[in-house]
Amino acid sequence: MKKSGALRAILTAGVVVGVLDISSAFVIWWQRGVTIQRGLQGIAAGLLGAKSYEGGMATDGLGLALHFFVAFVVASTFYLASRKIPFLTQQPLLSGALYGIGV
Repeated sequence: MKKSGALRAILTAGVVVGVLDISSAFVIWWQRGVTIQRGLQGIAAGLLGAKSYEGGMATDGLGLALHFFVAFVVASTFYLASRKIPFLTQQPLLSGALYGIGV
C-alpha cells in the first residue's frame, strides 16, 4: 500500500512538472516565432540529430515523450531524496524551491 502512494506521488509530480515546463516552452517558442512542431522536434534532435526536423509527427511525439521522461526522472529523484534527508521533509516548500533552482 505504501508503494502505491509513492508511485502516485511521483506520477502526479511528474505530470505537473512536465505540463508546466512544456507550457512555458510553448510560450517561449511562440514569443520567438518558433512553431510547436519545430520546438518538439528540437527536443528530439538531441537523440536523433539533424534528421529529426524531417521526421514529422513521429519526432514530435518522441520530443514530447523525452520531455516527460525527464520530468518523471526529476520528480522521482526529488521524491527519493526527500525521504532520506530530514530537512526536505520538514520544510517541503523551501526545499522544493531550492531543488528547483538547483535543477
